[in-house]
Amino acid sequence: MKIAVLVTVFNRIEKTLLCLKSLFAADRERVDIDFKIFITDDGSTDGTAEKIKETFPLENIEILQGNGQLYWNGGMNNSWRAAIAEAGFDGYLWLNNDSIILPNLWIELVAADIYAKQKFGKGGIYIGSTYNKDKTGLSYGGFNFVSKWTLKDEFMIPDGTFQNCQAAHGNITYVSDDVVKKEGVFCDEYIHSGGDHDYSYLAYKHGFPVFILREYVGICENDHPEKEGSDFKNLSLKNRFKYMNSPLGYNLHNTLLFQRRCFPYRYLPVLVSGYARALFPNLYYLVYKQVRKKY
Repeated sequence: MKIAVLVTVFNRIEKTLLCLKSLFAADRERVDIDFKIFITDDGSTDGTAEKIKETFPLENIEILQGNGQLYWNGGMNNSWRAAIAEAGFDGYLWLNNDSIILPNLWIELVAADIYAKQKFGKGGIYIGSTYNKDKTGLSYGGFNFVSKWTLKDEFMIPDGTFQNCQAAHGNITYVSDDVVKKEGVFCDEYIHSGGDHDYSYLAYKHGFPVFILREYVGICENDHPEKEGSDFKNLSLKNRFKYMNSPLGYNLHNTLLFQRRCFPYRYLPVLVSGYARALFPNLYYLVYKQVRKKY
């Protein structure tokens, strides 16, 4: 398998170097794997490009420069399009630079590709599950929507088998070229997050196999803990609206885009609840907590 590894970075050079070192250290002795890394450096100020070249002078890494406003979705698409233009890849691995790769990654991906093509007759999306660094449990991976109204999700826990699911986080996720030929790259309208959920869910809806790998393949700390709005509620009204619309905040734009593309019947309720969160945060989180318990 010839794989394009797609990464986008903004600073965090130490995490990036650890990620790349673990990727190169993963076991390839028992599998036929060749890969090239495409990294979009979106305006880093910590010498990211120079330090990568200095640390890995002999490795097959192409560093692309962003304009500083690409965020995750745009940066990943920039790397992805460069890889597609080069051609010849069997698939594309989305990789977050805060992930530490476990030694079994390549073995798991090859086994998944064989499984998908034998069982489904085509390649699909193979999701790598990660756990927190203190091994407290799953942090990112594949999941199903268990409520069509609240979109409450249920994560799939690796159990030694390939388990089908509906959507994926993009931390360590492989996309076969069979999928890319039909689905293309992430929707360009997304700012920062959301493109991975959208892409994997629509591929699932369009009949491609989407499943998690048999075992955990990485370590990645969950840095999006649920706080029931404790910090948000203490902000001023102006700052609540600012945070609600920020690409690094609640990002209502992306949330609404996801509803429009994947669950259009939820668009209006989500729009109303988005503004209710900013205007009446105490009431919003009280109702939200009760609804999540019920659904």
